[in-house]
Amino acid sequence: MGTEYDNFARFYDLEYRNVSDDLEMYRQFAERCGSPVLELGCGTGRIVVHLARAGIRVTGIDGSRPMLEIARQHLSDDALLLRRARLVEADMRTFELKPRFRMALCAINSFMHLMTPADQKACLSVLHRHLVPGGLFVVDVFNPDLALLLEGGGRLMLERLLVDPKGPTIITKMASSWVDRARQVNHVTYIYDEVGPNGEVKRTLAAISQRYVYRHEMQMLL
Repeated sequence: MGTEYDNFARFYDLEYRNVSDDLEMYRQFAERCGSPVLELGCGTGRIVVHLARAGIRVTGIDGSRPMLEIARQHLSDDALLLRRARLVEADMRTFELKPRFRMALCAINSFMHLMTPADQKACLSVLHRHLVPGGLFVVDVFNPDLALLLEGGGRLMLERLLVDPKGPTIITKMASSWVDRARQVNHVTYIYDEVGPNGEVKRTLAAISQRYVYRHEMQMLL
């Protein structure tokens, strides 16, 4: 299938796998609702692994095969996690899964990769069919502040340094963005520079686009 994340899945995992601010929130919601739970845009499995460790049966879908391959690696060392967690390569607008879920979640702005209102409605429609009556949907998107979005437009910004524990490299992450206000799309190009042990530099470019939604627009979609 393929997504914008295919060519930098490894860097995404290095950056986000230790993010934990939201994990207990999703666990508590999941324990309140009960299994099974569905995650849309599960990426490299950060939340799927956490829920499975908590005893919750969880299915994660994502359109990026490289992201899912990393997620499978995180699950592969624990047979119990493998029994509780399932990973599926699928489009969040058109997926078809047999079970009905008590809860679904879409974390860290993943919903914003739906680039048109029609895509957003398609996702919510197919999701609704996969939830049991009274099922819960938790979606995490930022509330747009155009002043902040436009502030860095056209400039190259140093974001952070990453360390790959599997190799002697330091990775510098930079970003440049511009906003299409008419279409409500934030275009971002990430630049990852890996410095090897002999000082050689390997550069990876990754461009993504996200359609931001305002509060009342999201309420109306739901």
